[in-house]
Formats: sequence, structure tokens, C-alpha cells
Amino acid sequence: MTKEMGKDEGAADVFGRTFVLKSDMKQRDVAAWNRAYIGYGSRAALADERQAALQAAIDAGWIESPAAFYEDVVTDGAKPKRRYYFDGVLIDDMTPAEVNYYGSLCSAQFDRLMIIPKRTSSQ
Repeated sequence: MTKEMGKDEGAADVFGRTFVLKSDMKQRDVAAWNRAYIGYGSRAALADERQAALQAAIDAGWIESPAAFYEDVVTDGAKPKRRYYFDGVLIDDMTPAEVNYYGSLCSAQFDRLMIIPKRTSSQ
């Protein structure tokens, strides 16, 4: 979690993990997440949307904790397939609740970063 998410950075979440996203994100970080996210194609189903959000965060390097990475795997000369890992587990093998939870946090962070602040009276 980032401090903006209202959680202590060292506190374990409901799944026993300490989830930390980068806190000092710039446009390049948000654009990297957005490019990866839209690259997943149709997200008509909520489960697909949450997985795309989590995988986009891995692609963009947003996740500081726990360890999250991807690998490109080629089998039988076919086109490489990207596999995503979160805390040592292949995302496809995580529980739906876990993917929903972490994907929701990543989407919420994107939404927060895109908010245009209200003009203050001193401007």
C-alpha cells in the first residue's frame, strides 16, 4: 500500500502480504500502466479487468512489495507467452479474491493519480 491508500506501509493485508506500490509516480509511470492495461484487449468481465490491472502494474514496475515479475516463455517455437508472478505465485493460480483485491488497488491508484485537483482560492 502507499500512504495515500490509508494503510501503514509495513502492515500485512487480509492475505498476509505487505503490498506496496511506488509512491512517487510520474506521468511515465501512469502511461506505462495504461499502455499495458489497454493491451489486454476485452475486459468485459470483472475478473478479466482485475487481472489486467494487476498485470499492468507488474508490467509498469509499480509494485515494490511483494516481489512481482513476468517472464516470456516460448514453447514449441510458438509466439512467446507472458506469465505474471505475484509473491512467487503465477497470477492464474492465485485465488480470484486475491486478484480482485490487488487489481482493485492498482486500478484505484491509477484513478487517484489521474484526478485533476480543484483550484484553490490562492491561485
